Amino acid sequence: MRHSLSPFVLLPLGALALLVLGASSCQPPFPAASAAKVTLDPSTQYQTIDGLGGSAANEETLRAMPEPDRSQVMDLVFGDLEPSVVRFSIPHSIESVNDDADPDHLNAAGFTSPDAHLWQLAEIVLRGSPKLMAAPWSPPAWMKTTGQTCCGGSLLPGMEPELAEFFSAYLGFLERAGHPLDWLSLQNEPEAASPWDANTYTPQAYAAAAEVVAQRLVRDGHTARLAGPDTALSMFASIFVPSLLAQPTAGPLLDGIAFHLYEQGYYKVDLVGLALSELRSRVPAQLPLWMTEFSNTTGVGYGSYDEGFAQAELIHGTLTNGGGMYVVWNLYRPGGTGEALVVISPTTGVAGYTVTPKYWTARQFIKYVRPGARRIAATSADTQLAVSAYSNPDGSTLAVFLNRSAEPRWAVVEGGALDAPPLFVRTSPSESGVALPDDSMDRLGPRLLRLPGRSVATAVWPRP
Repeated sequence: MRHSLSPFVLLPLGALALLVLGASSCQPPFPAASAAKVTLDPSTQYQTIDGLGGSAANEETLRAMPEPDRSQVMDLVFGDLEPSVVRFSIPHSIESVNDDADPDHLNAAGFTSPDAHLWQLAEIVLRGSPKLMAAPWSPPAWMKTTGQTCCGGSLLPGMEPELAEFFSAYLGFLERAGHPLDWLSLQNEPEAASPWDANTYTPQAYAAAAEVVAQRLVRDGHTARLAGPDTALSMFASIFVPSLLAQPTAGPLLDGIAFHLYEQGYYKVDLVGLALSELRSRVPAQLPLWMTEFSNTTGVGYGSYDEGFAQAELIHGTLTNGGGMYVVWNLYRPGGTGEALVVISPTTGVAGYTVTPKYWTARQFIKYVRPGARRIAATSADTQLAVSAYSNPDGSTLAVFLNRSAEPRWAVVEGGALDAPPLFVRTSPSESGVALPDDSMDRLGPRLLRLPGRSVATAVWPRP
């Protein structure tokens, strides 16, 4: 039976509390819970959201999956999730040996087409239209001091033109396939000699290489802009930025300051604000802050709902502290439960996948906060109820609620032109992205929404 909503929408907070808590002898029809006032102010606007999404760096393993599992995974992470940005690893195998020892002459026969990479791009655009971002974990081994892609090393002196040619060839493959790259990053984590494919730069060497690369991109007519420096620790990004911005070609091409958050533990969500505040104070205000990789490396809680809730806290903390982008690591990944929203088999060609709670909690932001949205002022009178709010480009207003308490809450939303019932979607320990119908007993009019304990919920009010 459809219940009547209009008599209750203007109830004051105290009266609402009596209604939902059942203070009278009459049993109310709505579930009992405390009431918490949330205030939205669309007139106060903050940063623009440039994109929310994730990395997709294991295309060869994905391509080898048997059907229907392969398509189901892609339908989830590239379709249902609707990421507005996807980040890739540039395969160094496209130039395993020097094409012709003349960096000014691109010998097409000396490059190998990244077929799995291009296949994945085609599958992505069948399901959506995200912005595309890419970085190499290492240049080809022959360009490096160590002669190998693994474990650090640096670009050999004088190899900057060869690196520029390598990037130009990569961008050409994508452009000819009809999927031009939006943002190129010179190097993933340039300060870290990690025990996997890695390459290090000093800030000065990074800037010098970026300038040579930028000049080549302009010369060859590529439209990709730059993002960087993609440091493993956010605190190091500000060390690389001044030299990069001083370059006459690379500096103006830099669209966003990319960084990771590996200076903190995955569950230390309260440190996100400090990291972004410190970075913001040290870099030019006109450049947006883009968090382009972070995952659970603690070994704790893999595949648990606690891990999923922490994922929501990390996105919330990044956006409410001025971040314009959040890119999870990874949308899908073979094995590595702590590093993927969807875990696929680590054995090539073997079926099976697991959708983790992180998928659903991240989805509460990624699917609904669209690129170009402006974050608006949002406050909560309850310290256990966190909220962020956004004005989407289509005119809709949305809020994402994080109920940190184990007990449910009724959110009483004030402010804004929220006259129509919102789309109301929840993820909790017992729900996975459930859209509640208008006649649900967990919603009352356009402004009263019930939030289960430890839940992440999104409300999207249509344009008035």
